[in-house]
Amino acid sequence: MRKRILFIFLLVLCLCAVPVSAAALGKVSGVKAKQSGEKVKVTWNTAAGAKGYQVYQKTGSEKFHRIKTTGKKSYTVRGLTPGNTYYFRVRAYADSSGKKKYGKYSSSVKITIKNSSAAESKVITVSPKSDTYKKKYMNTSWFTEQTRSYYVLRSYLEYFSNIGGGELHLKKGTYNLQFPLYIPSNTTVIFEDGVTIKRQDKGTLFILYSYNDVNTGKKFYGYNGVHDVKIIGRGKVVFDKEFGGNAAILMGHTKNILIEGITFARMSDTSAHFIEMDASNNVEIRNCTFEGSTSGGKKEAINLDVPDPATGGFTWEGSGQDKTANDTVYIHNNVFKNLTAGVGTHMYTPGHPHKNIRIENNSFSSCRTFAIRAQNWEDSSILNNTFTNITAPDGSALAIDARGISNVVVKGNSITNSDAFMKIIVSRYSDGTISSRPGLANYDPVFNSVKEEDVVYNTVSGLKTDYAVSYVNTTTHQGTNTKYWKARN
Repeated sequence: MRKRILFIFLLVLCLCAVPVSAAALGKVSGVKAKQSGEKVKVTWNTAAGAKGYQVYQKTGSEKFHRIKTTGKKSYTVRGLTPGNTYYFRVRAYADSSGKKKYGKYSSSVKITIKNSSAAESKVITVSPKSDTYKKKYMNTSWFTEQTRSYYVLRSYLEYFSNIGGGELHLKKGTYNLQFPLYIPSNTTVIFEDGVTIKRQDKGTLFILYSYNDVNTGKKFYGYNGVHDVKIIGRGKVVFDKEFGGNAAILMGHTKNILIEGITFARMSDTSAHFIEMDASNNVEIRNCTFEGSTSGGKKEAINLDVPDPATGGFTWEGSGQDKTANDTVYIHNNVFKNLTAGVGTHMYTPGHPHKNIRIENNSFSSCRTFAIRAQNWEDSSILNNTFTNITAPDGSALAIDARGISNVVVKGNSITNSDAFMKIIVSRYSDGTISSRPGLANYDPVFNSVKEEDVVYNTVSGLKTDYAVSYVNTTTHQGTNTKYWKARN
């Protein structure tokens, strides 16, 4: 009898120790999606053997992507665009010998997002002393009079993330930010005369990214990120980067962006830009002022870069690092003064040129390294700009530093009292740069495709050179390989 009892005990123990297999996991059933106000709640039935569940979402022709892992039987999704149709599916998972095993995906459920009947006006006006949207954050320990303006702006931008965009007006005053603010798609932010935006420590002011995507960690590719955003200043509006660090505005994988009427002031950090623009399409920057970088500031006021792990030029966590370049950028009627550098690119990815970059009718003065660097630019133009006092202590400053350009027209510009107008060389990485970034070792140089008549019709005076343009299209930048072209009228 004792042997029989022992045998049964051991048999039960062995059965309990058998790992859960994928086949043993039940398929999730009963998936439902229900909209409530600005949110959609996805629910499902318990699956046999499940430790938890993974929720997947897609819209249009995109593939399903995971948005949540949870031990619960529901998940609330925010930030869905009214009018769009979304699909959801769920699968169970369990642990087996320290590894996750997954069940089959549920059938998908779809829902078309309706405009919430409870939605408030999409045009909101605030001041630094306003209350937050529906008093959100005001009863938390984070909310103080010092943090009020940050949480006011954050709460309304979160609200716009949930309803598909809106228009936010900021009245006169200083808005102190403790953290960056995220601007979602279909959003216009209008800064009235007398607005100043500042950070209390080193960091970015605005990132073009939805709060709902921040919460899920979603990554973007191509130009499928935030779109149709306007950032507009009326009167004297200052984005103050006194404390340096990163950018005043950071954008990546964006399209249809307008920045107008803003004064960007005091770039004071070696890694800072006023505007960081990467993998963006159809961007216009007009009637802005970019002024004042300290002697420690080393970067461009406006930087055009490519998200590429090898260059490390754009490491933002929301980027898929897919090497998408900028396409169709119009920078015109702006003032750049007292800077290390104005507009440009300082890293390149072969085969991924920036295209249709138009730099027109801007004023550049007192730039210490260069006013414009066109590196790996294609089918672009630099027209009718003025350059004054582009000088460096060693006489090496350039109005236009061009590297690896193709079909770039430089015409109608005027330069006075400066070191040199334009230098064109092959774009290549130095041995020192490659040693610090080994991934660049296989990046071939990018050679130029330049016509003399496309770059010499400019007005020059008071230069330290007796020519307007120096041009070399070999990796040896000295001696008889260099051509020197004078300006023509």
